[in-house]
Amino acid sequence: MRRSVLVLVLALVAGVAGLAGGVWWFSVRPAQLMQQAADRIVAGLASGELAATDVAEPAAVDLAAVYSGMGALRPTVTRTTELSPREPGVVSTQLAWSWVIHEGKPAWEYTTDLELVRDGEDWRARLVPAAIAPDLAEGESLRASRLTPVRGSILGQRGEALATNTPAWRLGIDKTLTDAATAVDSAGKLATELGMDAAAFADRVERSGPRAFVEARILRRHVEADQELVARAERWIGVRAVPTTFPLGISSSFARPLLGVVGDATAEQVEKSGGTIRAGDLVGRGGLQEARNHVLAGTTGFVVSIVDADGEAREAFRVEALDGADVVTTIDVELQMRAERILSGVGPASALVAVRPSDGAILAAASGPGSEGLSTATLGQYAPGSTFKTVSALALLREGLTPDSPVPCTDGVVVDGYRFDNWEGYPASALGEVPLHTALAHSCNSAFINARDRVTQDGVIEAAGALGLTAEPKLVVGGFLGSVPVEGTVVEHAASMIGQGKVVASPLGMATVMASVIAGHTVSPVLVDEPRETPPPASPLTEAEASALRSLLANNAVEGGYGALAGLDGVLAKTGTATYAPEQYHAWVIVGHGDLAVAAFVADGRYGGSDAAPLAAEFLRG
Repeated sequence: MRRSVLVLVLALVAGVAGLAGGVWWFSVRPAQLMQQAADRIVAGLASGELAATDVAEPAAVDLAAVYSGMGALRPTVTRTTELSPREPGVVSTQLAWSWVIHEGKPAWEYTTDLELVRDGEDWRARLVPAAIAPDLAEGESLRASRLTPVRGSILGQRGEALATNTPAWRLGIDKTLTDAATAVDSAGKLATELGMDAAAFADRVERSGPRAFVEARILRRHVEADQELVARAERWIGVRAVPTTFPLGISSSFARPLLGVVGDATAEQVEKSGGTIRAGDLVGRGGLQEARNHVLAGTTGFVVSIVDADGEAREAFRVEALDGADVVTTIDVELQMRAERILSGVGPASALVAVRPSDGAILAAASGPGSEGLSTATLGQYAPGSTFKTVSALALLREGLTPDSPVPCTDGVVVDGYRFDNWEGYPASALGEVPLHTALAHSCNSAFINARDRVTQDGVIEAAGALGLTAEPKLVVGGFLGSVPVEGTVVEHAASMIGQGKVVASPLGMATVMASVIAGHTVSPVLVDEPRETPPPASPLTEAEASALRSLLANNAVEGGYGALAGLDGVLAKTGTATYAPEQYHAWVIVGHGDLAVAAFVADGRYGGSDAAPLAAEFLRG
């Protein structure tokens, strides 16, 4: 009896389980298949790779063709509603689409309706144009195009364009105009005409594709010399000058180390931009063009169009480009041009810097052709020689000396076995116990070194800081003013007193020293007038100290006999000659005249008075 009951119970359980399995198979399983098909189809729409087995025949849309004009861009697609029956064997859902064309900008967003049709146990998408984008018709596709903003200009202090969008030519070799051998031959001729490496340019042309345009140089359409060059170059087969508009400076050399240039984005710039810069974009390289590229370049926009079979496009969505803003500098065009013209014949690295003491504005910062593209004016690091005695004089004034205080100017001095001499030809009449103003006017090395025990190295450092030499410059572009060693031997301390040893400065740094003397307070040089914080020096310059320095520096040109500056009334000046190797010298001068502080520098000269002072004098007389 018990066994019969057990068999009956087991039979009932098996029956119930079979019934439940049938309910699941015929009710739950189809719904799962439908959901899985919908998820798979939505994922395929998002990736652009929709399997043929997921599309009902006949398909009204070629998804790959629709997306072809969107490049690598793909949408985010999500279902916003549950699958709901429309008719027997047909369900529908709503899709939300989001195309992020540019990160950080509004996305192209919209909704569409998608229908799925049943095919046996499978479900397939009824793919029609309207399911992909509103207003999309059969045979049409999508296309995204960038809207390029107008690049801003770099302006001088009076609003003059230092670098701006300029009518130009892209001069180069167009390989579609000739055969490969002739293109390479013409490339060599063109490069030679332009002063380029002919072999390197010809090789670049040879390695480029058969339909490539290989640019050699960008020329200005308004410059007569460039017009003549284009006319000569286009005589060679394959040479082509393509009209364009391009961000260019006043000339190819004008303030180039400060301004930089504009060119195609490098792979490194694209990678570092986080998506804001793409291959083919124009970006700044060096100087202000690079440092303020985010201001000058503006923000790209885009337009999404629907393109028909004939290539006609109609706009579907747009985000306008935001043009770049101008960057205003303190540069005075006339003074910068004058400085560059004066330096044009100087062979070694050289610089002329002019700073306006009243506000610290850098009016000119020119580097000569011998600098080979480096901004010697703002980045050079050279021993300043006797121009640094302006700093040492301040340190001595702070220890109680006056311009008339006697100091021992000996015929050389030995410090811990190292002999320091005065400059060759030092006048015997200025030896002995002489006033500080005489020692400075004749640049007596021994007088300042003999006073080394009156001034600690910290005192020298504080004096340099008070005159603005050791501050961190806030120029927007890279810059350097000066450096004084914190520690050192007694010999190094002695060398510091005369601007030698480990003391280094840039021409901008020494112009800042003179500007501080004129202004009566510590000057911080400015290139772009932007909000900035400049920490005050540890021991700020006082007007009384500056007044004493002005009397010393005004006397130099008179008592020291600075012949190059003769006829310039009311100048403050100090020359400098720094030894950097046996019989090799850096030539310096710093000059103050009215509301102008000037530094002139020649990396390889004989004396500051003979090599640097005439440059500053010509600049000021201009």
